[in-house]
Amino acid sequence: MKHYSNADRADILHQASQLYMASNIPIDYGTGELFTPVEVHALKYIIDHPGKTVTELSRDWDKAKASVSQMMKKLEDKGLVTRLPAPDSRRKQLYAATDQGIALNELHRAYDERVFGTTLSPLFERHSEDEIDACFRMLNEYCLARRRKHYRSQGGNPQE
Repeated sequence: MKHYSNADRADILHQASQLYMASNIPIDYGTGELFTPVEVHALKYIIDHPGKTVTELSRDWDKAKASVSQMMKKLEDKGLVTRLPAPDSRRKQLYAATDQGIALNELHRAYDERVFGTTLSPLFERHSEDEIDACFRMLNEYCLARRRKHYRSQGGNPQE
C-alpha cells in the first residue's frame, strides 16, 4: 500500500479542490433557473447552520466579509435566503433559508445523489463502500480540523 508524504497529501487535496471548483458551471436543478454549485452549497450551509451573520460565515468559509456579503446578497436577490434581525443587536443580521431556498436545496440534493454518484462509480469498481466512506470521513475530519485551526488563529470559537 502506498504511503503519502504530507506534501503529497496537500497536493492531492489541492488538486481535488481545484477540479471541484472548476466545475462551477450554472445548472438548472429543476426550477427553470440556473444556479452555480457555489451558490447551492452556500445555501445548504445556511440551511444546516441557520442564524449565522456575515462575520461568522466569513470565518466558517475562510472568505473575506465583502465576498460573503456579495454571495448572500445574490442568494437574497434570488429569493433563497432572508435576513432576520438578531435578537441581541439592531445591527446584526442573521441569515436563514426561505421556502424557495429549502425547495432548491432538496432538488440540489437529488441532483448530487444522481450526478456525484455517477462521478464516483469508477471508484466503486475498485473500492468498497466502506473504503469510500472512510475516505469521506477523513475529509470531513480534515475540514473540521482546518476550521478549528482557522478559528484559533482568528480568536474565535468554532462550531462543528
